[in-house]
Amino acid sequence: MEYSTPVSTMQVTQSLTTVIGENGSDPFPMIDRAWDVFSGKGIRTVFFSIGVSESVAADLDIAESLGCPVHVVPLSPTDSEKWTEVSRILKERKRDELSVHNFSLGAEKKWILPKNIRLLPALPWWSAGQVDLPQGPVQTEDCMKLVTAACDAMKLKEGSTRIDILKIDTRAYAPGLEKAILGAIFNAGFRPAVILVHWTKKPDLDLATTLAAGHLQNTGYRLISKLENKFLYYFTDNDMYQICSWEDRSCANPMCNAIASSLDSTLKQNVSKE
Repeated sequence: MEYSTPVSTMQVTQSLTTVIGENGSDPFPMIDRAWDVFSGKGIRTVFFSIGVSESVAADLDIAESLGCPVHVVPLSPTDSEKWTEVSRILKERKRDELSVHNFSLGAEKKWILPKNIRLLPALPWWSAGQVDLPQGPVQTEDCMKLVTAACDAMKLKEGSTRIDILKIDTRAYAPGLEKAILGAIFNAGFRPAVILVHWTKKPDLDLATTLAAGHLQNTGYRLISKLENKFLYYFTDNDMYQICSWEDRSCANPMCNAIASSLDSTLKQNVSKE
């Protein structure tokens, strides 16, 4: 398995972000010129989309710009129907009387191979089994096993099991589930280069989301853009948790103590230079 860091942090933080899916009803923030960022991987970019937004436009914008498959994790039979409709529209290049979901509006204008819409049989999770959602039970699979199977189907070289782009929007059928999904993916060791997450509640207004967003940024991510409750994070590999020992009993919070000690050391060095 490999971490997914397509370009340097400096390049990304200095580049502009953009908005994708504007031709649909549910746009998302995204890194501008995604092809430049992921050109080293191109069609082998591993893109996971979990749940459904109000429109497929943002997902298709990513898939079209990179030429990569979109690995879809539906959370209900309706989710699967919507994506199956998108796949059919891409194949036939038109909407017809069978196209009943607003979700698929605009798909007929996209140049994406139908085979690149890949519906996965289970939710990446802590283990195989199922979770009970309001719309019914959803099958789960060990995250590493599920992602490995997806990467094998893409014929990536051995040891290249990864997620490059992760988009999560669970509001329709499982509000709040995004927090647990991120936990399962991080627990498996994956660090997607780009994460687009639609928080059910904003991090500054809900304690559970505060914990999830705080863990995300302390694990090595930087928030680089947001649009309402839709946040865009980029992996910098600056893992704050690794700056200290979590077995240290000499202080109330080892990380705060490490930061304070570092600042104190820097101040003393500056004073000595003067």
